[in-house]
Amino acid sequence: MARFMPWDEVEQKYAKQFHDCQIGAPAKSARVALGSLMIKERLKTTDEETVEQIKENPYLQFFLGYEYYSD
Repeated sequence: MARFMPWDEVEQKYAKQFHDCQIGAPAKSARVALGSLMIKERLKTTDEETVEQIKENPYLQFFLGYEYYSD
């Protein structure tokens, strides 16, 4: 599924929304933000359950673009 998403195009459009922001924490990458929503909808989980699933599953982390597994 990760191969079918044009992550670079999404990231360019997503990043434009934050180019002038000087306050708050830096934005997460588009792949993490959109990918997490895709996981949440696919698994039909709450926000909290989605975070737990991502923390526990190296395949989901790979989908989100992480280079290595991290708990």
